Amino acid sequence: MNDAQIQAIAEKVLGATLGAFGFQRAEARSGIDHSDEPAVFVDAILAAGAPPIPGQVSMDARLALSDALLAAGEERFPYLRTRRLGDDDLPEEAAQDLARSHS
Repeated sequence: MNDAQIQAIAEKVLGATLGAFGFQRAEARSGIDHSDEPAVFVDAILAAGAPPIPGQVSMDARLALSDALLAAGEERFPYLRTRRLGDDDLPEEAAQDLARSHS
């Protein structure tokens, strides 16, 4: 699968599982993990000030994402992290573009 296909699946799945926690969109990219294995890295971008995600909800989101990607034929391990708009690790330009697209 390419990154755009993975991102489309991630947006659908994470929208359903993390929508109540300020989910805005997903970003997906292919890469190599710490074990030098091909992997998929997905960021769930949340609204600034979004509430904390309970552990069980986070685990449910990870499992739903993994299951959906496997069902679509993706065999690489998906790594999921959450970021909030305004976080230091979200580039300012990307944060501004994302805020504009959702206003």
